[in-house]
Amino acid sequence: MLNGISDSLNVQQRSQTVAPTASVQLPVKEQTKANVASIPSHRLESYNRWAKVTQGQHKISASQVAELGLQQVQSLLKQLQGHSQQSLSSNLESSKLDSQQMNPSLQIQQKLAQLEVSYQGKPLVDHQLNLISSQRPAAKHSFSLKSVDLSAVKPRDELINMQLGSESVRVLLPANAQPAELVSRLNNALKPLDMQVLRSSEGRIIFKSSKQQWLQVQAGLLMTGQGQRLPAGDARTIKVSEELNWQDPREWRFNSHADLKQTMAKIAKTRHKVESQLQELNNSQQHLKQQLQKVNQHKDAKLDLDSTLTQVTGLMQSSPFSLQVTSLMAQANFTRPQISALLA
Repeated sequence: MLNGISDSLNVQQRSQTVAPTASVQLPVKEQTKANVASIPSHRLESYNRWAKVTQGQHKISASQVAELGLQQVQSLLKQLQGHSQQSLSSNLESSKLDSQQMNPSLQIQQKLAQLEVSYQGKPLVDHQLNLISSQRPAAKHSFSLKSVDLSAVKPRDELINMQLGSESVRVLLPANAQPAELVSRLNNALKPLDMQVLRSSEGRIIFKSSKQQWLQVQAGLLMTGQGQRLPAGDARTIKVSEELNWQDPREWRFNSHADLKQTMAKIAKTRHKVESQLQELNNSQQHLKQQLQKVNQHKDAKLDLDSTLTQVTGLMQSSPFSLQVTSLMAQANFTRPQISALLA
């Protein structure tokens, strides 16, 4: 799990070329080989151990942020469950709830919907309250087109143009093609943009996109057609409607007894999911701490961090490498004495 989280957090900086000095220099490859040969292997091992400790610190930090975020989610879910149960018990004679009864639940619902959990600008929990990792990518946003049915069977071919930000997609919808074929063509056309198209159980076309794409799309899609499903001529903005999954807190309703019962079932499932994710994080943290302990067990008291870094600098361009070292220590909240203590 922590490896998955860290995959999206690792920052790589490319070395930049440095203008040659007036003195004669060896070719880059030969100079690099010479520098490598001049550094004792035990010092390279020391630097490698320091790098592993720093990377491990990032993983632990990301895990701790995710854990705190999920604990906050769990606390809000518990409050929401309590308010819903109270509303259901205190209003048995009426099928509908008044605004005063719904307000506490709606306020908590809004907090859940607006909660953002991230580390170094990278989200750790998605809008459906799922922990994000390389094995579990963020859930996509779903939406449909208002007043336009691209799966409708038509007697003539139609070339559809869709504009998504700076990207443009064209897809031919053949005459007399059935909905399944039309959906397949749309899906294939949008794959390069990492978007999906499917048909709901009610027969409606549903688009799935990333959060960044949804932020662009929610104001509408610029589209043109040839008079079959879309008007010909200038591009028009087609309004979209977001399709909420039950795992998204915004989908939960509190208007009636029936709504409350369904919502309470969804809250219970979500609490169980979040609890499992917290346990998953805890197990991963323990595993990572054990790995860091193993790294620190291979000690050499004679190694000095500053000396090691000075020699390793010869392997890389001085300016980018200096920036990397400074950035890594700042992000990990380490000082040189602390790093030295870890390697001592």
